[in-house]
Amino acid sequence: MSVWRPWDTDDNEHEERSLIRELLPASLQAPAMAWIRRQLHPSGPYGNVDMNRVHALQSALQVDFRLQSRFIAADDMVRAITQKGNQFIARVIDYFLSGFETDQWGTTPNEAETLKWHFDSAASAAEIALQDGAYRLRRRATEGVEELAEASRQSAPALAGQHLGKAWNEAYALTPNTSLAMTEAIKAVEAAAHPVVTPTAKKVRLGMMTQTIKDQSGWTLAFPNRDDGHPDHKAVLVGMLETLIIAQVDRHGGVAPSVMEAHGHVQLASILVQWFSSGVIVREPAA
Repeated sequence: MSVWRPWDTDDNEHEERSLIRELLPASLQAPAMAWIRRQLHPSGPYGNVDMNRVHALQSALQVDFRLQSRFIAADDMVRAITQKGNQFIARVIDYFLSGFETDQWGTTPNEAETLKWHFDSAASAAEIALQDGAYRLRRRATEGVEELAEASRQSAPALAGQHLGKAWNEAYALTPNTSLAMTEAIKAVEAAAHPVVTPTAKKVRLGMMTQTIKDQSGWTLAFPNRDDGHPDHKAVLVGMLETLIIAQVDRHGGVAPSVMEAHGHVQLASILVQWFSSGVIVREPAA
């Protein structure tokens, strides 16, 4: 996130300006609604909206604007969207964004780039990102976290990387499926751990691989410890794996995880995927 910095701000003020805020901060309201108005394609002398765009929006978002006229002024349409609240405004933005794609040189369309600048500068809790070839609105991750995800995907086997990518997309979506995010995160770790822990076995669940590590000697992390053996790297690894498994309580009929829980779950899975894929998790031969 790149927040524009006035020339006379000190570090403390810039840090305050950079704090991630609500979905649509007050300073973002006007430019966001002006952007939506442009996407409605007002045309003609009276500024009426393109009704094909409105009808497509109604079908996609499954909402009835109760339009009583064949001709709707753009300002009236914007007012109807605004009255439905910030979450709905964000969905409208997300819908229109999904129609933008990069060109053959990978250049971001001006309309998407302009809106991205406003969301970043206002320190919105959402950001504009390219996902599966289209631009979408998603929850903003703390700076550095997304780099961890990308590094994990790049270092992981193809299947693990695919599952991890799906987990991140679901966890940070505007309307996240937290249960699916956790399921995909666990599948990613299973795919990364399988060739390390149980290379000769057929597909094995994460719980079984965790039990294998607990039962076998020599499992550790490629980090130094003290002469007294502290920290116990095997215990750290097992704790991380069991935390990942036990957190998915809705798998057995429990309450669906919160967005915060899903974020932490996917971040933990990313670390484990990277560790299994890069050789940080090893089994030392018996002495």
